[in-house]
Amino acid sequence: MVWLGTNCAPKTIPEATIYNFPDPVDTEDHDISLQVRKQYDYGTIHATNKYPTARLNNFIQENDSVFHAIIEPENTPINHSPWYGFKIWSDTPDSIYIKLVYPTHRHRYVPKLSDDGLSWTPLAETEYRRVDDDVNLLMKLPVDRDTLWVSAQEIYDSRLNRQWAQELAMNENVTLGTYGQSRSGIELNYLDITRGKKKGKDVIVVLSRQHPPEVTGYLAMRVFVEEILENPRSAEFLGKYRVLVYPMLNPDGVDNGHWRHNFGGIDLNRDWAYYHQPETRQVANHLVAETFKNKNQVVLGLDFHSTQEDVFYTIPDEVQRYVIPGFKRAWLNGIESNIPNYSLNESPDPMSSPVTKFWFYTQFQAEGVTYEIGDETPRDFIRLKGRVSAQQMIKVLLDNEQ
Repeated sequence: MVWLGTNCAPKTIPEATIYNFPDPVDTEDHDISLQVRKQYDYGTIHATNKYPTARLNNFIQENDSVFHAIIEPENTPINHSPWYGFKIWSDTPDSIYIKLVYPTHRHRYVPKLSDDGLSWTPLAETEYRRVDDDVNLLMKLPVDRDTLWVSAQEIYDSRLNRQWAQELAMNENVTLGTYGQSRSGIELNYLDITRGKKKGKDVIVVLSRQHPPEVTGYLAMRVFVEEILENPRSAEFLGKYRVLVYPMLNPDGVDNGHWRHNFGGIDLNRDWAYYHQPETRQVANHLVAETFKNKNQVVLGLDFHSTQEDVFYTIPDEVQRYVIPGFKRAWLNGIESNIPNYSLNESPDPMSSPVTKFWFYTQFQAEGVTYEIGDETPRDFIRLKGRVSAQQMIKVLLDNEQ
């Protein structure tokens, strides 16, 4: 507990409050199994998982041209998000088949290919098919001496996330800070975005990457934050609001190729009641402390995720809004009307489980939204939607003040 000021009755910085949701979740530590990092060699063919975000539990040769990539989760039970990633190459040019084998789940993500780990292309539909009653995936790959990266989604590990944050922090209105460490010791970073003083401003909170495979939501989050800084009304908006961005809450899970969980074996987006996991506890306490010290009111919390389709999971309309009544409807309507031929998908949830959108409400009486992007949503549409949603947030908040 930290004391502020010099009065006889010093103020203490509060911590996030415990809230007993109707549907509690056990978020005490669960054991995990870390994959063995190694290189596999079969004659001229080589594969490896020795890099951040890789997931390859075993690599087995069936015959001269067919290989099995075994993909398993960090623990069970677990959400159906079977992430995979490996590098493969050949001493001589060849064409081989790789079967993605899931002993406990079934295939989900379309394979993405890269020559450098930075630029990615989906594998052509003609080059893969589902097999074994739709459980596994068989794909045909060209291989040679140049390394081919194969991954469930584009790779954005903790290093690349930190690089993006550092680049944004070159803007005079952005400060890059650290609010703690993950279980493995990776720094947990945040961006503090505002113009001029922090004190007394309303706060928008942006979260991302609680779940490691959810790259499309992360991409939307980045564009959303960039638009806040590039928008024509940015100076006006940041003069009145403060934006706190926590871009990667689960770097251990990301860098270790986890399907869902952190090193404690827990889905972090079910730990917003008791804060058993250090990542959840640190971001919640940091946010509560920062806003307390600067006399801020959190008015909106956006948590970026990915699922099978684009959808906004929201707090039901019948729940009373204490801080910004009317914002959600105006914002969502603005997004829908400013994207050509777009029909917005909203799904209100009963306020029953310890997830972020409900935590924003129980902790701050703020609006909370889970911003979901589809696994295979076109990347140009992700960029468009991210920008439009930031533009409409700025417009609704500023115009309502006027």
